[in-house]
Amino acid sequence: MSSDRTRIQRAGFKTAGGGTHQSKTLMLAELTAYMQAALHSEASASDLIIEQNVLGKATLSARKIALTRLTGLYAVSERASIASVLFAIWPLDHHGRPLLALLAALARDPLLRESAAAVLPSSLGASVRWPDIAAKFEAQFPDRFSPSMLKSLSQNCASSWSQSGHLRGHIKKVRNQAKPTPAVAAYAALLATVCGFGGPTLLESPWMDVLDLPPGERLSLLRQAEAQGLVRLRTAGDMLEIVVRQPMAQTLRMPDLAEL
Repeated sequence: MSSDRTRIQRAGFKTAGGGTHQSKTLMLAELTAYMQAALHSEASASDLIIEQNVLGKATLSARKIALTRLTGLYAVSERASIASVLFAIWPLDHHGRPLLALLAALARDPLLRESAAAVLPSSLGASVRWPDIAAKFEAQFPDRFSPSMLKSLSQNCASSWSQSGHLRGHIKKVRNQAKPTPAVAAYAALLATVCGFGGPTLLESPWMDVLDLPPGERLSLLRQAEAQGLVRLRTAGDMLEIVVRQPMAQTLRMPDLAEL
């Protein structure tokens, strides 16, 4: 995270505290249903989820909880800048949606972000089970969580990493390789840029680690994103500049994005 917490919080990041994964997972199915409805409606998130029940929840309380959780993860009621970009890219990249959702959730949920240390460095095919994630939480936050909460939190995080494609398996989860798209790479680069990374350091940032690719292939994917107008790359000798905010703002027709 950048040292300028005020700026990145204004963009929509959450830099401290708990998160939605204490009670829920990535909620990819709910997000997908909400996005499908929102793309064809100008109604507010509250109206779509609570009044129109586009998520198909059985009770009013369940609808209210879903709205709260989706707002926590994706700012559906707040429309923070990084969330607005997610909403703009979503209809353009069907295959990248699980990773787009994960990146947004990582920006919004500090606890999910902490769990990355138990998942991303693991070798392909290696076992990654909830106790492995729990051990990372316990080391980072000793005695913060009760045993039951620690287990629930860790299982929820493991489920989210499965939904994004980084893990596979129902009970015995093992490390799997995610399948990023150019738009996912551009979104990851945007988050990294807002957090203060630039040039070669951007390629090696934690946000780009989510792509599950070595630096050279990350750059190749960004070149594909450049062809889509989402990124601009500038090279001069050994210097590399990765420009994301302005080209993405122009392509997605989001003038405020260039001011991030």
